[in-house]
Amino acid sequence: MVDDHPIVLSGVGAMIEGQDDMTIVGLAANADEALVGIGRVLPDIAVVDISLPGINGVTLIERLVERFPELRCIALTAHEDPGCLRQVLAAGARGFVVKRSTATDLLQAIRCVSSGHNYVDPALAARLLNPRHSVQSDPGNLSDRERSVIQLVALGYSNKEISSRLNLSIKTIETYRTRATDKLELRSRAAIVRFAQSNGWLAELQ
Repeated sequence: MVDDHPIVLSGVGAMIEGQDDMTIVGLAANADEALVGIGRVLPDIAVVDISLPGINGVTLIERLVERFPELRCIALTAHEDPGCLRQVLAAGARGFVVKRSTATDLLQAIRCVSSGHNYVDPALAARLLNPRHSVQSDPGNLSDRERSVIQLVALGYSNKEISSRLNLSIKTIETYRTRATDKLELRSRAAIVRFAQSNGWLAELQ
């Protein structure tokens, strides 16, 4: 856990430590401490505040991802800025959580990212699915439903979770997903994420 506010650092650290499936292995107040500590203990997850003194959190995430390819980073920030989301995704973060979110949201983000998925704060995810924020020209000539499903897949949601969010059956979601990936010739979740990023689906939120 990396944050320059002692209260946040100790509070969030204690919350995480209280979970049966999580353990805090280090706390850092700045990027230099984080680089040294993470290099020493090699954690699975790093929760990084974006507004750090000196080297900021986005730059820190870039360096962590470069030095420790197996490490998965979650950005934690007070700023609900789509531009910030763009930056942290480009830096290699696997999760984005705003500080006003509930403790449950952060824990969900950690578990989601730990399972190999991406996580974006629900408020920003909802804005991404707002039609006025959608990309107007879609390679592959996707339908609106196919595009929505692929967007949610790129954000790390399972077919069951997408089914619940879109109020459609899991079988219908699977059909939309298969049609979309066939049209776009995408054979893996990683390819879907790269496609979504390159076409602005995870960035064009303004």
